[in-house]
Amino acid sequence: MRPPALITSASVALLLAGAVASAQQAPPPNPLSPGSLSSPMPGPMPSAAPSLEAPAPAEEPAETGPNVAAITVQGNRRVETEAMKAQLATKAGKPLDPKLVDQDVRTLWKLGFFSDVQVDEAQADGGGVKLAFIVAEKPSVHEVRIEGNDELSKDDLKDEFEVKAYQILDDESARKTVAKIQAKYVDKGYYLAEVTYRLEPMPDNEVDVVFVVNEHAKVVVKEIRFVGNSHVSADELKTYLQTQEGGYLSFLTSTGNYKEDVFQRDLLVLQGVYYDKGYIAIRVGKPALALSADKRFLYVTIPLEEGEQYSIGKVDFSGDLLKPKEELFKLLQIKGRDIFSNTRLRHDMQALNDLYKDQGYAYVNVTPDAPTHTAERTVDLTFDIQRGPKVTIDRIEFAGNDRTRDKVLRREMRVYEGDLYSGTGIEVSKQRITALGYFDSVDVETKQGNAPDRMDVVVTVKEKPTGTFQVGFGFSNVEQFIGTAQISQDNLFGWGWTGSFNLQLSSLRQLFQLSFLDPYWFDTKLTFSVDAYRTELFYPGFTRKANGSTLTLGYELYEDFRLFAAYTLEYVGVTPSVGTSLLLAGSFSSGLTSSVRFSFNYDKRDNRLFPTKGFVSSASAEFAPTWLLSQNLFQRYKLVERFYYPLPLGAVFKINANLSYIRATGVNPIPISERFFEGGVNTLRGYALLTVSPTVRVGAQIDPNSPLVDFPVGGNKELITNVEIEFPIAAQIGIRGVAFYDFGNAWDDHHDFFGDPRYPGGMLHDVGLGLRWFSPIGPLRFEWGVPLIRRDGDDPYQFQFTIGNFF
Repeated sequence: MRPPALITSASVALLLAGAVASAQQAPPPNPLSPGSLSSPMPGPMPSAAPSLEAPAPAEEPAETGPNVAAITVQGNRRVETEAMKAQLATKAGKPLDPKLVDQDVRTLWKLGFFSDVQVDEAQADGGGVKLAFIVAEKPSVHEVRIEGNDELSKDDLKDEFEVKAYQILDDESARKTVAKIQAKYVDKGYYLAEVTYRLEPMPDNEVDVVFVVNEHAKVVVKEIRFVGNSHVSADELKTYLQTQEGGYLSFLTSTGNYKEDVFQRDLLVLQGVYYDKGYIAIRVGKPALALSADKRFLYVTIPLEEGEQYSIGKVDFSGDLLKPKEELFKLLQIKGRDIFSNTRLRHDMQALNDLYKDQGYAYVNVTPDAPTHTAERTVDLTFDIQRGPKVTIDRIEFAGNDRTRDKVLRREMRVYEGDLYSGTGIEVSKQRITALGYFDSVDVETKQGNAPDRMDVVVTVKEKPTGTFQVGFGFSNVEQFIGTAQISQDNLFGWGWTGSFNLQLSSLRQLFQLSFLDPYWFDTKLTFSVDAYRTELFYPGFTRKANGSTLTLGYELYEDFRLFAAYTLEYVGVTPSVGTSLLLAGSFSSGLTSSVRFSFNYDKRDNRLFPTKGFVSSASAEFAPTWLLSQNLFQRYKLVERFYYPLPLGAVFKINANLSYIRATGVNPIPISERFFEGGVNTLRGYALLTVSPTVRVGAQIDPNSPLVDFPVGGNKELITNVEIEFPIAAQIGIRGVAFYDFGNAWDDHHDFFGDPRYPGGMLHDVGLGLRWFSPIGPLRFEWGVPLIRRDGDDPYQFQFTIGNFF
């Protein structure tokens, strides 16, 4: 049995003043009647926060009654007697004052340890009176349990419990816990969930607190109706709502959940939709919510009064104008006679704000004066501009970056201490810090500095794990068993470095790679990276093994635009498959590759790890000449374009295009180990790995009378295009779906781009679906591709599994 915790005088002092703070909210005890000192206390007092303040000393009582001979305390087990006596204003040896006794009863009650406080008076031997304070202690909590929570685990609800084991039972904390558990269920779509609690007595004045949940069925929004929408269709209005009608996958996602706060936001969004279409008199009525008979489905009806559509009349400016009105008009999207649009109005206000803020007027105020003319159904707009004083940035501070060093953030800032305030600079700084991918959130706030014309900038970040250790196993119908292991850190030691070790093993490939990247080498605009690797890749007809290393230097020429120069030294070993060594004499050559590569990269993505908007453009030219002592001689050129567009409901539209060309240097042919073979999870996902290639007709055997077969030799040109729509399925746990379309091919020396006569347009096409899980150990990809053009030997579909992002 757990021994009861003692409550000492120090503990009582900590709790007393907090109880005093809530005294006015508590029901007062019954006043003492003449001739009686017994005062049972009413219902439970609210709990209060601890405080170090002591109770105010009572006024010295008038010495008119009998003396108090002795004071005793009865019924207390956990609270020390001396701790209680120390809080009493009535003292032994002093005259008895009923008012002070009444105050003492209140004082003990406010401690929050007792369910009842009474006072008993008795005559003392030798004269005077004896006072006995009789208390009934509240039970302590032995255990906290929850029952009936089939859909939500105790771990899901652990943050909602305010009642804790081994503490004094507090009814108010129990009631708050009930409300928080019920709110959690509502948030998960269990709109009818009921939560109560009961107390189970235990020995030694302890209780078990049991929270009982009656979950009922999950309420799903079955239908959303609109009444009065003559000019905007219901289907269009529904696309703007977060509250959606439930479907077949509602059990996996939050689609169909009804949340009151989200629904109230949706009503404001509906109003905004009509404002953007010129219906400025729109009225969204009180929605009607109806439950089905079985209480499983919710039917929502939203009444609308659209009113008349308004257009823009006159547009003008007033106030402090920095530029001529003709130049200000060029910033506006709103034009006379256009349909009124609240979105364009906000855009124009922001554009005017940015114009002034970028010149140091941090407190500029742009107010639109918009009188309406009912008869003409027009709205006149006058932008009144009050610019305020110019403001200089005083200090830039960072908060929340416990692991990341300040300089990693500071070098991404585009505003600096001592500069004039710049709204665009603040926004770009936030975007660049977010794009690092190290943080869950980035907030930039401003506050007044040490003078009215000075301003401090505070950047607050919430760090997220940037290191991963992952071990994975998978199965592919082409590669059979796949094993991967990776250790990576995208913010190594908080310096913004990237370091990784990567291992991949399958029946068709092996990879060992060690990499390091410093994007700001020695705190300059130089980028430095080094890669050491060993690869083994099994092609149709031969195996390519390579051991090598690459050193890269880059320089940021201007914002987000970098130039790179890289040197690669590797030994490439080519081993023909059994029976193929004599089919293509001279093609399976091994040797040293010593090359330099020059490239540029223009990166405007919003996040380098998981982009949702922006683009990346890169191009490279690689040369392996004799003067670098290279035995494999070639020139290789590559262009990569990637685009990202955000879509409604958290979806992202992505395009990846890869155009490459390789040519021989001198009289030697292009090494087969450097030519292009496509197909697989990172190129054409409907086709098996490395099976998309030009072929030549060769004899199946050395015998000149043997039949001819198609032997893949790789292309000297390639085009790969991937189009994706990535969408959330279970955003809370990082599961997203993807629908994709790929097209492309590799062409040989005798054909131009798109010149393969075997296929329409010279290209292969595939479509497919996939799942992506951004798991704690890294991004996992599971994708099923279906070839739209099936060649001999192609399977009806390809299942691909890998670890890591695609693009």
